[in-house]
Amino acid sequence: MTQILVLLRSLIIGLVALGLNSWPVNAQGPSRRVLLLYPYDNEVPATAIAGAAIRKRMAEKSPSQIDIGTEFLDLARFPKESDELRLARYLAEKYADRSLEIIMPLNLEGLRFAIKYRDTIAPNVPIVFCCVPPQIATIADRPKDVTGVYTQFDVGKTIALAQQLQPEARNLVIVSGSSDIDRRYLAAMQKEIEPYKKTFNTEYWIGVPYASLLERASHLSRETIVVFITDYDDSTGRTLPPAQVVKALTQAASAPVYGPSDTYLGQGVVGGYMDSFELMGASAADMALEVLAGKNPTEIDPQPSQNRKFQVDARQLLRWQLSEKNLPADAVVSFKQPTLWEEHRNLVLATVFVVLLQAIMIAALLVQMFARRRAETSLKESEERWRSVFEMSTVGIAVADHNFRFQATNAAFQAMLGRTDEELRGLSPLNICAEEEREPLKLLFEQVRRGTQPSYETVQEYRHAGGAPVWVQAYVSRMQSNESKPPLFLATTIDITDRKRAEAASRDALSDLARVARLTAMGEMTASIAHEINQPLGAIVNDGSAGLRWLANATPDLESARACLTRIVKDGHRASQVISGIRTMLKKGSDAKEPLDINELIRDVLTFARGEIESERIVVRTEFEENLSQVLGDRVQLQQVVLNLVMNGIDAMATLRDRARVLRLRSEHAGPSSVTLTVEDAGTGIDQNIIGRIFETFFTTKKNGTGMGLSICRSIVAAHGGQLFVSPGDAHGSVFHLELPIHQAAAE
Repeated sequence: MTQILVLLRSLIIGLVALGLNSWPVNAQGPSRRVLLLYPYDNEVPATAIAGAAIRKRMAEKSPSQIDIGTEFLDLARFPKESDELRLARYLAEKYADRSLEIIMPLNLEGLRFAIKYRDTIAPNVPIVFCCVPPQIATIADRPKDVTGVYTQFDVGKTIALAQQLQPEARNLVIVSGSSDIDRRYLAAMQKEIEPYKKTFNTEYWIGVPYASLLERASHLSRETIVVFITDYDDSTGRTLPPAQVVKALTQAASAPVYGPSDTYLGQGVVGGYMDSFELMGASAADMALEVLAGKNPTEIDPQPSQNRKFQVDARQLLRWQLSEKNLPADAVVSFKQPTLWEEHRNLVLATVFVVLLQAIMIAALLVQMFARRRAETSLKESEERWRSVFEMSTVGIAVADHNFRFQATNAAFQAMLGRTDEELRGLSPLNICAEEEREPLKLLFEQVRRGTQPSYETVQEYRHAGGAPVWVQAYVSRMQSNESKPPLFLATTIDITDRKRAEAASRDALSDLARVARLTAMGEMTASIAHEINQPLGAIVNDGSAGLRWLANATPDLESARACLTRIVKDGHRASQVISGIRTMLKKGSDAKEPLDINELIRDVLTFARGEIESERIVVRTEFEENLSQVLGDRVQLQQVVLNLVMNGIDAMATLRDRARVLRLRSEHAGPSSVTLTVEDAGTGIDQNIIGRIFETFFTTKKNGTGMGLSICRSIVAAHGGQLFVSPGDAHGSVFHLELPIHQAAAE
C-alpha cells in the first residue's frame, strides 16, 4: 500500500512538473525565476519528493511570485556526454530569454550536470543543490557560488543497524548497478563499507542482471546481511528504477535487505540510517529564498541535513523475526501492525450488523429485557438508598431545586405540614413560613446556593395547611451534584412545636414560681429584719422616753439624761451592725473562684438561652479556639456576664426583617497572657454619639431597660482582672469584647 502511495505521489508530482514546463503568467508583477533540474524521469521517488517539497516551501514563504521551471534530464537512459551536451544546448535555447536567477539541481547527477553545463545554459547563475553526498558538496574545486544542502547516505550506520538486529550474521552482500551513476554512488560509500570487510565475508553484486539478481538472492544464507545501494543499469542495457528493483529484491531474498534511502522504506527493506528527502527539499528552498532575497551565494556554505535517523519497517521485523529490543533507542519504527480490532473492524461490524438484521426480534427482546433489568436495578438502589430516610425516618426530609422549590418530600414532612407531596411540589419554604421570616430565610439560602456557606441551621415557624403554626428546627445543606447540572439542596426538619409550647409553659411557670419565691423571700427577709432590729429599736425608744422624763423634772437630771442618750447611740450602732450582717449574709460568695474553660462556659450559656434563641429565630455561629487556656473566676458571675451579652444581642436583632439574624461567638487567645470572647450581632448597631456611655449606671437604650446590666457586667469583669468594651460591627450591629487573664497555674 505504501509503495502505491509513493508511486502515485511521484506520478502526480511529475504531471504537475510537466504542466509547469511552460512559464505561468504572473498577474501580480515581475516573477522570480528558478530552474529545477531532476536528474532522471518522474518515477524516481527521491527526487520527486524533494522537488515537491521545494515547490511547496517556496510557495509558502516567498514574498513574491516565483516561477519554477522543471526539467527531467533522464540521465540514466541517456548517460553519454553527447546526449548531455545536446540537452544542455536545448535548455540554453529554451531559457535564453527567461533570465534565470537560480538553478536547483537534485541529486548527485543533477549537480554534476548543472556545474558542467552551467556556462552553456545560464552563465553565472547561482546554483543551490539538494540531496548530494558530502564528498561532492564540499569538494575543494567547487565554484564559490554553488551551495546547497547535502546529506551523508550513511551506509556504514545502516550496516551497523543490521549487525545489531542480526548478531549471528557472517556474510555481507552489497548490491549496486553497473551504470556510471551507480558506480559514483558506490564509490562515495566505499569508505564506510571498508571497515566491515574484516567482520563479514563481503561480496559485491555489481551490475548483476535483474533475473540473476533475484535468483541469487533467493539462495542466500539466513546469516547474510544484504545492503541495496542503487541499480539504474543491470549491465544488460536494461534501465530500471531503483524502487522497482529493491521491491523485487526484498520479495525474492532469503535474507533481510537494508538500504540507506528513506524511499526504500515500505518497499520491503528492514530499514537503515536514512535522511528525509522532503525535509532536505524544504531546507534547500529556504537557502534559495535567501539568495533571491539578495544574499550573496558565495557567503552561504553548503549545509548538512540535520534529519538523519534510524528508521525500520515493523512488518519486516516481524517477517524476519528480528527483535525490536535490539534497535537503537532513537530508532523510528514505522508500519506497525494494527490491533485485531483496527485491522478487522469493518468485518466485525459487518458481521454484527448481519446478525442483528437476522435476529431483530431477539435483539429487541434482549434490549427490552436489559432495559427492564436496568430499571429494576436502578429502582432497587434508589429504594435502598432512600427507604430508611423517606419512609422510616420520623424526621421531615425534603429535596429542593436551585430555585428553593420542593422536588420531593417524605411522609413525615407531609404530615408535619398537613399537605400531600403533590401539594408541596413547586412550593418553597418561603411560601409556608411566617411573612416576617421570608427575607432572612431567603438570604440564608442564597448564601448556601452561592457557596459562601456550606449549610445553615435555623428555627422557623411554618404554617400548617389548616393555618396553625408549626415550629421546626431546619438544617439545609447543598448536595453533591454534577457540575453540568443545577445543584439540589437537602432540608431535614424536626417538629419542635410541642417543645416550644412546653418551653413557653415552663417559662410562665418559672416566672410565677420566681414571683412567689421573691414574695416569700421578701416576707422572710422582712420578718428577719423586723426580728433582728426590733430589740435595738425598742431600747432606743425606752431610753429616749426615760431621757425626756429626766429632762422634764423641775430640776433636770442631766447626768441621767446623758446616760440615756449614750445608750441610744449604742443601740443605734447595734441596729446598724444587724443590718450590715444581714447584707453580708445576702451577698453571693465573692471568693468562690475556680479555673474555668471559657468554651464550656459559653456552651452552658447557649443552652440556658436556647428558648429565646429559637423563639427569635436566631442563627448562632460559634468559632472556638481549641486548647484554649483556662481563666480563674466565679462561674455564676461570668455566666451572668456572657448571658447578658447574648441576650442583648438577641434583643438588638428582634426587629430585623431584611437580613438573617446571625449571632456570632468567637473565643481565642489575645496574646500570651489573656483570652478573648467576642459576641457579634447583626442588629442595628449603637449610635456613635452614645457608644461611650452604654456602660454607665442607669443609662439604657432599651424601652424597658434599667441601665444596670452592662454596668454590673463591667464591674464583674473588672473584679476578675479583665476588661469589657464594645466596637461597631463590620457591616451591621455591634461587637462586645470580653478579655480575661489566663489562670497562671494552668499556664505553668
